[in-house]
Amino acid sequence: MPMMNDIPPNPDGPRQGWLAALAHLWLLRPVDSAPAGTPLRATLIMAAAWLAAWTAINRWQSQPEPLFTAAGIPLLAWYALAVLALAELLRRRARPTAAYGSMLALAMGAVPVPLVFAGMAVPYLGDWLLGATGIVAAYVLLYLARGLRATTGETQRSTACAGLAFVALFVWLTNALDVIPDVWNPRETQTAQSGDDLVDGEEILFEQAARIDAALGTVSRPAAPNPQAFFLGFAGVGDEKVFAQEIQLASRVLGERYGIGTRSVSLINDERDLQRAPLATVSGLKYALHGLASRMDLDRDVLFLAISSHGTEDPAIAVANSQLPLNDLTDEDLAEALHESGIKWRVIIISACYAGGFIESLSDSHTIVITAAAADRTSFGCSNDRDLTYFGEAFYRDALPDAASLRQAFDAAKSAIDARERREHVTPSKPQAYFGAEIQAKLDAISPH
Repeated sequence: MPMMNDIPPNPDGPRQGWLAALAHLWLLRPVDSAPAGTPLRATLIMAAAWLAAWTAINRWQSQPEPLFTAAGIPLLAWYALAVLALAELLRRRARPTAAYGSMLALAMGAVPVPLVFAGMAVPYLGDWLLGATGIVAAYVLLYLARGLRATTGETQRSTACAGLAFVALFVWLTNALDVIPDVWNPRETQTAQSGDDLVDGEEILFEQAARIDAALGTVSRPAAPNPQAFFLGFAGVGDEKVFAQEIQLASRVLGERYGIGTRSVSLINDERDLQRAPLATVSGLKYALHGLASRMDLDRDVLFLAISSHGTEDPAIAVANSQLPLNDLTDEDLAEALHESGIKWRVIIISACYAGGFIESLSDSHTIVITAAAADRTSFGCSNDRDLTYFGEAFYRDALPDAASLRQAFDAAKSAIDARERREHVTPSKPQAYFGAEIQAKLDAISPH
C-alpha cells in the first residue's frame, strides 16, 4: 500500500495545501494540481470535525433534555470502516492508481454534506425528499470526479460513479440495519409534585378496592354462546395526561370493534383528577383481573389489557401518581397476575419504552402481545404537550378502526411509525408483536354489537 504522502507532483500549476484544496472541492470549484504535503493532518482534522458535528447534531435532535449514552459509540466504527473502504475502492479503480492517503483524505472530505443532509434536512423535506436526495447525489458525484482529477491528473468518471454507488449502497444498508450511532437520547422526565400538591396517600390507597368493586359492578356477561370481549386499561404515570387519554381511546376503539360495551374497567393515574377512576397500581391490577375473571367464561372469553406509561429496560412499567408510594409493574408481576386470575385468552397491548421486554414472559398460544417498542428501544410521544403517543396515534387512532385484523392493524401502525421516525431522524422504536397460534380464531368468533 502506498505511503500516506505518496502523491505524484503536478507541475501544471501552483499546489495548494490539502485543506485549501478540499475547501475548493466542497464549493465544487476545480483544483488544477495535486495538493501539496501529506494528507494525514487534513484527514485527522476532518475526522475530529465530523465527529464533533455529528455529536452536536445528535444532541440538538434529543432536546429538550438530552441524555448521554455510551451505547452508540461502538457503532461509529461502521462509519469509519465505510470511509476506509471507499478510499480503497477509489484507489483501486483510479487510473493511474492513486495513493491511498490521498484517497482517504478525499473520502473523508465527502462526509459533511451527506451528514448534514441526513442529520438536519431530511426531517423537514417531506415531499421534497426525493428531489433533494438527487441533488445531494449529484453533488457527491461532482465532488469525487473533481477530487480524483486533481489527485491523479486524469479524468476518472467511472471511478467517481463507482464511489457514488458505494455511498448509495452504504446509506441503504445503514438504514436497513439501523446502524445509527446515537450518543444522545431524549430523557424521559417525570415532574415532581410540590408540597402543596401532596395528597393523603394512605386514605386514597385504602379506598381503591371499593372503587374497583364499584367499577366492576356494571360488568356482566350476556347469556350468549359466542366468546365475549372484556377490557382492562392501565394508565401508569399520573403527571402526564397523555397516558390517561390513550387508555380512554383504547377503551373506546376496542369497545366499538369488539362490542365490549360495559364489560370495561380502567385503572387511571391522572393527577388532574384523583377521584374519577380507580388508580393504576400493581395491587389494583391484580384485584381488577380477579374481578373480571369472576365475570368471564374463562374457556371462551377474551381479555383486552391495554397499558400506557413510561417504561424501563428491566423491563418494567412505570407507576406513579401524586407522590403515592407505588411500585412499578415488572414483567414477572404482570405474568403472575394474569396466571393467578385464570384468564386464558388475552390480547395485551403495551405502549411504553422498552415494552418488547415483556413479550417473552407473556407469550403462549392463547395470547397476543403488541408493544410500542423493542426491548432495547424507547418509544416517542410521552409528554404533556401531546394527546397521544406516536404508538397510540398510529395503532388505536389510525390503524385499528379500519383494519381487518389485529395483525393488519399492527403492521400498518408499525409502517407508519417507522416512516415518521425516519422523517424525524430519531432512533427507531421498532414496535414488536407476538401472535399466539390459537387466539385469532377466538377473536373471529366475537360478534360486535
